[in-house]
Amino acid sequence: MANIIVKPLNGDAEIVADEFVVIEQGTDEAPVAVPADGKVLVHLSVWEANKAELSERAQAGELGVYLNPEDNPEQLQGDVNVLKLIAFNFPVFKYGQGYSGAVLLRTRYGFTGEIRAFGDVWRDQFFYLARCGFTQFDIKEGKSLQDALNAFADFTIPYQTSADGSLPVFNRRAAAAGA
Repeated sequence: MANIIVKPLNGDAEIVADEFVVIEQGTDEAPVAVPADGKVLVHLSVWEANKAELSERAQAGELGVYLNPEDNPEQLQGDVNVLKLIAFNFPVFKYGQGYSGAVLLRTRYGFTGEIRAFGDVWRDQFFYLARCGFTQFDIKEGKSLQDALNAFADFTIPYQTSADGSLPVFNRRAAAAGA
C-alpha cells in the first residue's frame, strides 16, 4: 500500500496510508467494472453513468470521483453533498486546471470534503495546491514524501486570497494600520 500526504485546510500535514485505488476510465465499447469492495476513485464519466448505484458508497467515503484536465468540475456541483473525496489528475506537470477546479469546488459549490491531487505532482506545487483547497497529495513516484512535507513551510505569508481562508499580507497590513 502506498502513502500520501494529508493536510487539512489550515492544518498540519502528515503522511498516511493511501487506501484508495484509481480505477481507469474505460471506454464506451469497454466500460469499466467498479470493484464491489475496497475504496476506489472512479472517473467522472463512470460516476455520471452509475451515480444511482454508487451514491451510497460515495456517502460512506468508500468511493471518490476524479477528473482529468479536460473534465469540467461544474458537473459535480449537484454532488458536493454526496461525495467525500474529489480528485484531480495531473497527467503532466504543466496542467493547471485542477487548481481552478479546486477553488470552484470550495468557493462556488461549497464542497467541504477532501480534494486530492495525483499524477505528475511535485513538491514544488504543494503550497499552492493547498492554497487552492487541496487536502490530499499523492506525490510523483520516486520522490521523497518526507521532503515533500517541508513544502508547506516554504512560504509563511500568502500574497493573495484563496480557498484556504488565510489572510493575505495586504489584508494583514490594513488590519494592523486600522487597529
